[in-house]
Amino acid sequence: MISPTQHVLGWIRNFASGYDAVDRVGQRRPVSPILKSEDNHLRPIDARKLQASSRDLARNFSLVGWVIRQHLNYLTEFDFQCHDDAIGEQVEQLMHQWSRPANCDAAGRHDLWKLIRLTEQRKIIDGDVVHLKLSDGTLQAIEADRIQDPSEKLDGETWVNGLRVNKTGRPVEVSIFKRDAGGGMSFEKRVGASNFIHYANVERFDQIRGVSPLAAAINSFKDVYEAIDLALAKMKVEQLFALVVTRESTEATGETTGNESEGYEVDFKSGPIKMELDPGDDAKYLSSNNPGNDTQAFIKLVIRIALTSLDLPYGLFDTGDTNFFGGKAGFMVYERSLLAKIRDLQNVLRQITLWKLKQWILDGSLVLPRGMTIADVPFEWVHRGMPWWDASKEIAGDLDAIAAGLTDPYTVCKRRGLGEFEENVARIAKARAFADSMGVPIQWNRAGSATVQEPVSPGTPEPAKAEDGVEDA
Repeated sequence: MISPTQHVLGWIRNFASGYDAVDRVGQRRPVSPILKSEDNHLRPIDARKLQASSRDLARNFSLVGWVIRQHLNYLTEFDFQCHDDAIGEQVEQLMHQWSRPANCDAAGRHDLWKLIRLTEQRKIIDGDVVHLKLSDGTLQAIEADRIQDPSEKLDGETWVNGLRVNKTGRPVEVSIFKRDAGGGMSFEKRVGASNFIHYANVERFDQIRGVSPLAAAINSFKDVYEAIDLALAKMKVEQLFALVVTRESTEATGETTGNESEGYEVDFKSGPIKMELDPGDDAKYLSSNNPGNDTQAFIKLVIRIALTSLDLPYGLFDTGDTNFFGGKAGFMVYERSLLAKIRDLQNVLRQITLWKLKQWILDGSLVLPRGMTIADVPFEWVHRGMPWWDASKEIAGDLDAIAAGLTDPYTVCKRRGLGEFEENVARIAKARAFADSMGVPIQWNRAGSATVQEPVSPGTPEPAKAEDGVEDA
């Protein structure tokens, strides 16, 4: 027979979310042996609590806002390239025009680059986001809390926190709610899979809705936030109660006001003061090492651990924590962690591009060469990569790698965020031709640096050359 205590513990294990940021009931809570899908771990009410916590921290704690912005700065910059001699320039021009706010954003507020940045931001804070592909050719972003199960469901439908899935778990429909004037939500519409893009942070095969990667760090960020507030409060108390007097005699010491038994007043605003105390009396400032060195070191450790939720190296936060080579090594590890995240965003951009290519073909803006289909259009979204840390050394290393056949100019341009190799060469040729026309010829030496030759005026005799075997004077 199951005792009441066992019954209660079983109920807690079944209905607890599994996320400490939601169920903070103890530092050593028992782990439930019941294995569930990730979506069942975070029920809708718990998902909203988690979203509210992450949004509140991003809104009020500058450290969390900085962490998110740094993640976005290194991840969300892409350039569109179409590698086709016949239509490449036209497709790039169409994409450039559509990327403007009035053309790509249903609300007309953000260009495509800001939309992508906000899309990644919502995934980091809320866990996922949905983009509706509207018939007018614009995108409408739907934040995570607006995705909820409809109140009316047909028989046989399987809904997971606002997404209807088929037998294999593929999303086939999304249920959209709208925000009411009073702050509530009301059902708006259902949208089929062909008309939306779902971008989520998922860590398991059977996971449908995304969960913020900050979930594991929310409590740590909260602790740091509270510790800073408490340290500041303690410091303010020390400023208010600046002087403590210990008296052993029953009579007041020094110059007093009013009743001598009530002590005396000291005015610090008038400048330095001198106090003469009777034997046995003592006066000292109320102060402490606040926060102490150990406390500061521990807070730094907690911040370092919290930053790992987004794989950010601590050196980005505290630039004085390491030297140049340590910072470079940490950043190389961070670059490797970005690869999978870059591919996720590229997949979203690819879906958007295929949708726009279809629209441009249907409205006559784009005519493909005979025999070419949309799937044959050679386009890509190139991540802007990272600039050189030590330009002279790293450029020389890239040139040596190209000369040894270990890489090529195309790969180097992509990795460094330098644009397309052909366009770079074309611009160099244009710059050289212009310089020659102005009488300032430019030449590049083997190290890749530019040297400017002094223009020679017409009619100036050439300098005499030394005869063979005869040195110049």
